[in-house]
Amino acid sequence: MRRRGMRRTSSALLVIAVVASGCSSEAKTDGRAANSGSSRTSTGAAPVRAAAHGSCDDADPSACLLPWPNDRFTRADPSAATGRRVDLPATGTPANSSGTRIDPTEWNRNDGFAPASTLITHVDDLDVQASELPPVTDIESSLGSGSSLVIIDGRTEKRVAAWAELDANAHDPDRQALLITPAAGLAEGTTYYVGLRHLKHTDGTEVKPSKTFAGRLAHPDRLSARVFQELEDHAGVTRTDLDIAWSFTVGSTESISGRLRSMWSETSKDLGDGAPPFEVTSDEASGPARVVQGTFEMPNYLTGDGGPGSVLANGDDPDGIPIAHGTMKAAFFCTVPEAASAAKPAGTVIYGHGLLGTRAQALDIGLVGASVNLSFCALDYLGMSADDVASIVKSFKDLSEFRSLPDRLQQGHLGFLLLGRLLRSPQGFASDKAFQDHAGKAILDAGHVSLLGASQGGILGGVASALTNDWQQVILAVPGMGYNLLLRRSVDFDEFFPAVEASYPDELDQPILLDLLEQLWQRGENSGYAEHLTRDPYPGVKAKHVLLLEAFGDHQVANVSTEKLARTLRIGRQTPTLADGRSSDATPFWGIDPIPKLPSSGSGLVMWDFDTPMPPIENLPNRAGDDPHGKLSDVPEALALVLSFVTDGKLIDVCGGKPCHSPG
Repeated sequence: MRRRGMRRTSSALLVIAVVASGCSSEAKTDGRAANSGSSRTSTGAAPVRAAAHGSCDDADPSACLLPWPNDRFTRADPSAATGRRVDLPATGTPANSSGTRIDPTEWNRNDGFAPASTLITHVDDLDVQASELPPVTDIESSLGSGSSLVIIDGRTEKRVAAWAELDANAHDPDRQALLITPAAGLAEGTTYYVGLRHLKHTDGTEVKPSKTFAGRLAHPDRLSARVFQELEDHAGVTRTDLDIAWSFTVGSTESISGRLRSMWSETSKDLGDGAPPFEVTSDEASGPARVVQGTFEMPNYLTGDGGPGSVLANGDDPDGIPIAHGTMKAAFFCTVPEAASAAKPAGTVIYGHGLLGTRAQALDIGLVGASVNLSFCALDYLGMSADDVASIVKSFKDLSEFRSLPDRLQQGHLGFLLLGRLLRSPQGFASDKAFQDHAGKAILDAGHVSLLGASQGGILGGVASALTNDWQQVILAVPGMGYNLLLRRSVDFDEFFPAVEASYPDELDQPILLDLLEQLWQRGENSGYAEHLTRDPYPGVKAKHVLLLEAFGDHQVANVSTEKLARTLRIGRQTPTLADGRSSDATPFWGIDPIPKLPSSGSGLVMWDFDTPMPPIENLPNRAGDDPHGKLSDVPEALALVLSFVTDGKLIDVCGGKPCHSPG
């Protein structure tokens, strides 16, 4: 069965976007406190200040939800793992062009903020260079004693590396956000303390604190006092130097991944050593491989039939843990090498498809894999597949409906976990003649299963990988973490953002919305699971070996996101990584140490250069030159690297001791 007209192995990044926000008050102890802070007041539309749930933080009067994220937008909750519960004001969240505000109910289930949160505030006429804020090209400078930006980890009491930039997408300087991006994912259940000092306006004058924040400087409340103390004790920042300061607490492990882990725990307990019921519906020749398609059953944790637009069936559960009702079918697509036999069984790679694609995108790489006796099996990423496009676009009009995307994603990841079980269990695919020789013996090697996620699959592929022992090797090609960081730096967002702008035209709302979106999206993408993928694994799960493949100057998945993922995973990089002069960074690949020696049996980042011009340093997509995003699939050396990693677990040097380079 030869499929034509299908997209190549790696697709785009992803896109879509935007969502809610909020406010509350009070602090926490134990390395988890709370506070506020801000900048000088801005001009522009006056925000609505009300409180159906939480309340706004007037320390930054430019928008209800600034500064963000913020422990003042939480309330005390002893039942939550962090002791806090997000408490966003229903009358203070961004409103669409029809005046409908985002319903914060789903956000308010969280017990803290996302590990990949962008820190956001607004300062009138801010001069980032004169203020000596750390740029993306010199992240290390954020740790210097004179840095205008200071972030303290409340658990380790150490400084946190980050960069700061004005939102380059805003045209109105009165509605231009200051965006602060930590260089790596933040630790679950930890409180962070943020301070900005010595800021300057474009006319050279010093920034003055807002009236509310000045009042806190003079008469600190409980939250402010804790923030001021942490900044002074661990960074030497005195209260009188501050222009803005606040704290926020990252959500707990239970809050971020608890839904999916509960779903998998229940499902795997019911399975035992077995596999879910499945049916092969077609088995047809396609050159060097056979294409085997079919379906399997999985518990349905979504409302209704689990189709596009559905959400997790978690009712009023404060922690959002869903309950299964019946089953639903997942469709699989496998390429099986014609040369595979019981004597020479094929290893299998589980494939995660590209942007809003389908499982059939595994065909091209599956045919290549067949030439080296590798089978590929794929599913649709529910929530972010072709079937979900209409539902996603519909949510742009009222982002209260965006919840369906991350909820369906979690159901989709359950499918990938079950696909791994079908490949490993004797009661799975090995029991069907489509995966057997004429003597009824299995032709797939149950001991050699790995995962390859490309583009969107590289942004999502760490999720199921962090929860299972059914595969050990994970390849994430042109990957990233945190859609709040990715979207505005991707050309893929060009297609979607006009619809978002039409519904939510306020330029200061837009970055807030993207970060609110991340507060839900984290439940189904790398940023919510990376802390447990290569280190500190979840109970009963082995840490994984991860190969990250990066394309320099990528137009669709920005290099800053790939490198943030590498720092979060704490993995090394192949060196030399880039030729001299190719990077605009003061210290190229800061925070990602060289791998001491190759071959290596651990994890690693490999950069590939296709002569694409350097990416912009602003939060804008790279549009220069040819997009290298999908080119790795055509490079024999890259394929050899992947083959070695999935078959032998070895990271090898395929570039002769030089930077990996293929002429553009």
